Amino acid sequence: MQREFEALLDMQRFDAGELDYAVLNRHVARLTQLSQVVNSGITVFDMYRRRHVFSSYNFPDLFRYDMDRIASEDSDYFSARIHPDDLPDVHRNGIDCLRFMLGHKELIDNGKFLTEYRIEIGGRYVRVVEQFQVLECDRRGNIWLTLSVLDMSPNQGSFDGVRSQLFDFRGGRALPFAGGGASSDPLSEREREILRLIGRGRLSKEIAVELSISVHTVNTHRQRILEKLRADNSMEAVRYAAERGLLD
Repeated sequence: MQREFEALLDMQRFDAGELDYAVLNRHVARLTQLSQVVNSGITVFDMYRRRHVFSSYNFPDLFRYDMDRIASEDSDYFSARIHPDDLPDVHRNGIDCLRFMLGHKELIDNGKFLTEYRIEIGGRYVRVVEQFQVLECDRRGNIWLTLSVLDMSPNQGSFDGVRSQLFDFRGGRALPFAGGGASSDPLSEREREILRLIGRGRLSKEIAVELSISVHTVNTHRQRILEKLRADNSMEAVRYAAERGLLD
C-alpha cells in the first residue's frame, strides 16, 4: 500500500519555488493556539516533503505519544500506535479518499474525511475519530498541506471494524468514495485457492500443475489478488487475507 500512496503523490507535480512556506508558518501559529484550548491532537502533512511538518504539543497529554519519536519516526510512529487489525483498513481507506479527492478537485475546499479506529494508550486500545481535510493547495491546484484532527471517540463500546466516510460538509452530503465500512471478501474462490497455495510456499508453476491451469493464468490471478488487496507483494497479501479470515 505504501507504493500505491507514493504513486498517488507522484501524480502531483510540485514546483518547490512556488511553495510559500510563510503560509505554513501562519497556519502553525494558529493551530498551536487552537491546540491549547481543545482536547484534540492536530497535525499538518506536507505532500511535497512527504512528512508531517506540524504536530501539536498536546499529544503526550492526550494520547501519551512521544514527541521525540514523532519528530524522528514521523508517519511510522503514528502507524505503530494503531491497532494492527485496523491499520490496513485505515491506510486503504485513506488512499481511497486521496484518490477520490485528486479526481474531484472541485470538492477539495468542501471535503472532510472522517475515520474511526483504535490506537494504543497506556497498554490498552481505545477508539478515536480522525478528521482529515485539505488545508492548502499550491498555485497549480495540487494538494499541498493537509490537516488532521484526532479526538477520542465518544463511543468506547464494542468495536465492529474501521469506519470511514467522506463528506461534502458545505453541501451536506456523503461522497461515495471507494472505502467505507469494514472490509468484505473481495476475492473469488479461485483467488482464495491460489492465495492459500502461495501461503504454503507453492511457486506459480507448482500451483498451475496442482490446479490444472496454465502458469499464465496463475500469474494473472496473482496480479489481481495484489490489486484487490492493494498489497505490495504476495506475502503481504497472504498476511492481510489470513488476518481477516479470507483464507478459511
